Amino acid sequence: RGWAPPTADAPPPAAAVMITYTSGGIWYFLKLFQCKGSVFPSALMVAIPCTAISATLKIAIDRGYLPGFAADDSILKENQAWSGFSFLVGFLVVFRTSQAYSRFWDGSSATHRMRAEWFDACSSLVSFCRHSKAEKSLVSNFQNTLIRLFSMLHACALAELEEINGDVQLIEEVNSFHFDIIDPQGLDEESLCSI
Repeated sequence: RGWAPPTADAPPPAAAVMITYTSGGIWYFLKLFQCKGSVFPSALMVAIPCTAISATLKIAIDRGYLPGFAADDSILKENQAWSGFSFLVGFLVVFRTSQAYSRFWDGSSATHRMRAEWFDACSSLVSFCRHSKAEKSLVSNFQNTLIRLFSMLHACALAELEEINGDVQLIEEVNSFHFDIIDPQGLDEESLCSI
């Protein structure tokens, strides 16, 4: 795994690229139906067979094919069993949802903390160069290379964290590698190939 070096016909990097977001209106509703990264496809694989079985049983009971379930003393007619079961399922859903929410924010906070720590490390290294005895051109080259490498490091870490890329075959399909990074063309070909 690695970053592909730029080709000769690659366009020069833009100085500043504005990210445009589409929000509001129907876009919020359409996010519910996206398959990539959504829980709905796996949930439907469980829900559709259960729905079909329940509907089949209900139709069979109503038409008299299962007389044991239609009797007055059947468990299906007791409210206590269903209310206890509904409480248990509701409790489990709320508990699991709160656990998932907590884990999501822990992961999000850790990602932001990682970015801040790397920014601090890069800033410290750049500021330590202020007292260097080396030539200004060497110091400037070191600082520029360091910043570019930290930018690539952060993009690679985000790509590694993406759960969506679990079945990705080509490096171009990884979403994080499409983030804006700081001037990768500023590095020499040998450094890019070793990365």
